Amino acid sequence: MAKYTVPDNNLGAYKKKAAAATVDEVTFTDTLRAVEVTSDGTSEIYFTVDGSTPTVGGSNCHEIPATGGTVVRTVTVPSTSPRKVTVVKLISAATPTYSVARVSE
Repeated sequence: MAKYTVPDNNLGAYKKKAAAATVDEVTFTDTLRAVEVTSDGTSEIYFTVDGSTPTVGGSNCHEIPATGGTVVRTVTVPSTSPRKVTVVKLISAATPTYSVARVSE
């Protein structure tokens, strides 16, 4: 599992290479309303924004499909108090490159 931390007011974690069938975690140290996940499109990526653990093809996950080209997906983060951080967890069956960024408000 790769873990990345994005400090308050920083923008994101960029060009990270997923390891096949391994959960990666991107933690923003502040609470966000939405995140943007970008994939190089070489393989599906499944992700969660509520701190739960994603699985490949999981019904609790957002999906970015494999398209052969760049795909961007913006997702609203559910508001749950008293959360102080935003955690995005991602998994893929292969090794796509992804980025996770805060959405400007």
